[in-house]
Amino acid sequence: MGFKHIVKGIATYLPGVGRFACRRTGGTDSARYCYSVWLRHLVMVHQSGLDTRPKVVAELGPGDSIGTGLAALLTGAETYYALDVVGYANTQANLNIFEELVSLFSERRPIPGRDEFPEITPQLTSCEFPREILSDDRLAEALVPSRIQEIRNALVRSTGVSPVNEKNMAETAMLRSEDAIEIRYFAPWYDAGVIKPESVDMIFSQAVLEHVEDLGGTYEALYRWLKGGGFMSHQIDLSSHGLSKHWNGHWGYSPLTWKLIKGNRPWLLNREPYSTHRDLIEKNGFDIVSELKADDTSGIARNHLAARFAHFTDDDLITRTVYVLARKKA
Repeated sequence: MGFKHIVKGIATYLPGVGRFACRRTGGTDSARYCYSVWLRHLVMVHQSGLDTRPKVVAELGPGDSIGTGLAALLTGAETYYALDVVGYANTQANLNIFEELVSLFSERRPIPGRDEFPEITPQLTSCEFPREILSDDRLAEALVPSRIQEIRNALVRSTGVSPVNEKNMAETAMLRSEDAIEIRYFAPWYDAGVIKPESVDMIFSQAVLEHVEDLGGTYEALYRWLKGGGFMSHQIDLSSHGLSKHWNGHWGYSPLTWKLIKGNRPWLLNREPYSTHRDLIEKNGFDIVSELKADDTSGIARNHLAARFAHFTDDDLITRTVYVLARKKA
């Protein structure tokens, strides 16, 4: 029944507790995690033969920082849109992560693996720095000091909050509006109109789409934002996220039990299986280019599913995580 999760959910109705319960997302407060996530998406895009030099990039659910988007800018992107339901990131934390990311790319550090981040996916065949994608010439151009300063300037402008570190205060004292780099942070976002239609080359997310309440509307927005031939790269974690002793136990909770567990949180899990995502991807005008699923047969069996999930296929029941790369039909 998940009694302790029910108690926590009910507690979120107390004044201030609901906000406190979702105050952190985990992961992106680490520069090495952001570095690993962005390079994983870049490697998967490369393996599928798509363009690894997107100029305009958007991210759903950046979380505690926009570090993954900053990694995209440090590899050549010029515009980054961050879209979240709750605003977690702050300028000083982002600046600290940014400086560490600059070092990681400058030193061509290997991609941090599951020994450091046990739950990180998709899995790669090699964690060596992807020099076949990020050549010395490409990085020399992307990491030129004047461009690094432009990214730093754009980061400060994106929040309108000046950094407190004296060194960064001096470096960002003269913010130039003509800088080519643009960062836009939308939190909360509920309106697809925040981004111009057909203006984005690549959209990505890492363990985010399983939390989105309006999946249909979100996939419609992704289609609207992408240029013809643009693509989206998503890692989706379909597990219970610790809300059950079984990895898929959240599919065994009745509607009432789940309502109590969610409580007054602004987001939790949508509990949709991968087949729902796949149907929405195809319905909204995308071709699936790559699909990498991880199955787990150790969870609850079909006879323990709540009535709402009785329609699950055998594949739905065991698909724990999936990486999907899909291109908008031109």
